[in-house]
Amino acid sequence: MVPAKLVGALAADRLTKALTDAAARGLRHHCSDPETGHMWLSEHEDEREIAARLCLGCPVQPECWSVAVSRKERFGVWGAVDFTPRRKIE
Repeated sequence: MVPAKLVGALAADRLTKALTDAAARGLRHHCSDPETGHMWLSEHEDEREIAARLCLGCPVQPECWSVAVSRKERFGVWGAVDFTPRRKIE
């Protein structure tokens, strides 16, 4: 069995490589854009919904999602998925 920390580190390494390769090809990701980057960690659900849609088709989407799952992220948009718990409306 592979330790969870090692799985997380390997996933992070794959994401770093994918981001580096994309940057070498001149690609910029929406999440790194100074105009929109805040939406991925916004406290506003509507902004996170927009961020998740912007992730669709991103060349590093699978690696980003994998890192979030391996780290058990609990907030923000990762790989087109909003990991932020939904507030209960009563």
